[in-house]
Amino acid sequence: MKLISLNIWGGKIHGSLIEFFKEYSDSVDIFCLQDILFGEKAEFSPKRGGRVNIFNEIKEILHDFKPSIFRTPGESHFHDEILDPNVGCGQVIFIRKNLEIKESGGFRSEDDIYKQDGTIASGKYHWIKTEIKGRETLIMNIHGLWQKDSDKKDTPERLRQCELIQNFLDSHIGQKIVCGDLNIDLNTRSMEILGQNLVNLVKEYKISSTRSSLYPKSGKFADYVFVSEGIKIKDFKVLQDKVSDHLPLLLEFE
Repeated sequence: MKLISLNIWGGKIHGSLIEFFKEYSDSVDIFCLQDILFGEKAEFSPKRGGRVNIFNEIKEILHDFKPSIFRTPGESHFHDEILDPNVGCGQVIFIRKNLEIKESGGFRSEDDIYKQDGTIASGKYHWIKTEIKGRETLIMNIHGLWQKDSDKKDTPERLRQCELIQNFLDSHIGQKIVCGDLNIDLNTRSMEILGQNLVNLVKEYKISSTRSSLYPKSGKFADYVFVSEGIKIKDFKVLQDKVSDHLPLLLEFE
């Protein structure tokens, strides 16, 4: 079983991203994606260059998958660009059709989805339950809250976010996979909170960066995969496909 987690950056690197999904569509079973735009027009947004209909384009390639979508009401921004309300931005888990989605849902950490002064965007936590080899498995797809000028270090909001996620995970039995763009540095108390009952594979495998060369800033950690006891890991690595300012994370497990 293979899972890829990727913040697609709104589909800005469009051609390479499309080829990426074509390449991995046959070998991967689950895609956990962040920064997805949900419009209908085959065009790019004027300010930030997000591909407006990228969800539909990916869905067409992943025709052997079914999507679970998490898009909270009023979430119509891509970074600091306000999108048409009919477009919106959110998260998707694509799961191969032979796997059943038994339950799904999502929640967020902040009351304001996007503060008008541009200082914070709420964290969003999307999840599904499926059965893998007879065992109930919770898969959580996270786009962690973003805060201006915080360098992805601990803040009261980030600590509260991680406690919220941990409490949610503790309320579910079965094995768990947690992944996504958490917007948190590796060496933080926030990471310790999430790693209490889970294995942080970015740390375990001594990954040096989860950002591509398209990311100009110094911080090289944002994306993570955590697993619970019972997940037998066959391989974990950061792919080097330059399809976003984030790099794809590939987990192979049983």
